[in-house]
Amino acid sequence: MERKVIITECMGRILTAFFEDGQAVELRYSPPHYNTPRVGEIYVGKVKRILPDISGAFVEIADHVECYYSLDEKTEPIMVSSENKNQALRVGDELLVQVKRDAIKKKQPVVTGNLTFVGKYAVLSSGKPGLFRASSKLSSQKLNELISWSKHYKDVDFGVIFRTNAEEASLCILESEIARLAEKYHLVAAYGIMRTCHSLVLGVPEEAVQFLQDVNHQGLSEIIVDAVWEDGRLYREAKAFLEEEQPEDLPLLRAYTDSSYPLAKCYSLEHATEEARKEKVWMKSGAYLVIQQTEAMVVIDVNSGKCKQKKKDFLALNQEAACEAARQIRLRNLSGIILIDFINMETKSEQQELLRFLRRELSKDSNPGKVVDMTGLQLVEISRKRVRKSLEESLDT
Repeated sequence: MERKVIITECMGRILTAFFEDGQAVELRYSPPHYNTPRVGEIYVGKVKRILPDISGAFVEIADHVECYYSLDEKTEPIMVSSENKNQALRVGDELLVQVKRDAIKKKQPVVTGNLTFVGKYAVLSSGKPGLFRASSKLSSQKLNELISWSKHYKDVDFGVIFRTNAEEASLCILESEIARLAEKYHLVAAYGIMRTCHSLVLGVPEEAVQFLQDVNHQGLSEIIVDAVWEDGRLYREAKAFLEEEQPEDLPLLRAYTDSSYPLAKCYSLEHATEEARKEKVWMKSGAYLVIQQTEAMVVIDVNSGKCKQKKKDFLALNQEAACEAARQIRLRNLSGIILIDFINMETKSEQQELLRFLRRELSKDSNPGKVVDMTGLQLVEISRKRVRKSLEESLDT
């Protein structure tokens, strides 16, 4: 599979577009302003309210910016100031927190005391020291190699999750990245406890640049960055990030310098965005999906439309719909509870085959949806973790 990343200006905002085999599968628009906390930033927060009924607290990370903090976390947070050391949080306590999730609709951002530091191949976590885990997408051979190798880390004060990109990385490269992430963690922990309340202890790069760290690098052929917009700021930032964090990917970086024809037009990104906001999505067979976002959930309805499929032979049609639904979920960044109303099939074996197919399609996503079940009415329920705003919400802010 050939993968490509495009970073440019589109519709007045910075857009990161991810293509697989020539088709857009992710569109991420950065917000037009940065007066809201970004996912990954670390602050000195102050506990403002404790809500035992919901086992939560509200932590203020800036003036009038309160975030939800779960009291069910098993991670011991790094305290900056507290009159009750080693006891439950109280109002007035100050601690290091990291933004875990954007503000979504009417909900405040979510923060956590479990600090994470993301690399290309691994994620280091302050929680569960000595625990090493790995992506389910890694081969069994790589997984066994990592399990055996990671035993010499059993006495460290952090945990590590190996990412899908670790498949092709040597143990030497992994060791180097873990050492770099551990150094960053210890610097933040030591520096953070000396900072005043509401201080930003660790910032994060432009969201478009962060994507270069998160993207699946298997089959990645090009990273094309607009070198015209704002005198090449995007390209300079991307190049500096790769030089510092991922020098092995520098050969993939391409500067787009044609000022006469915008990069967004070259890849029809505005059209792709408009298509991704439409309620109706047509498929090659003549069938179509209707995608509706409600306050409580997302509903995807599969319609046969102009499809000339033989009567009662709907497995192939539903598989086409499952493939397109999985792409649209990823493209639009739909999350929470998602219901798909497929065309009814008569046999249990066909229903199970459809569910297996859908799981495979969803697994291509870096934030894969989980198939919960199929109801008696053949409604398929999917849950997908909320991390960032949907495409629709990001463009409406």
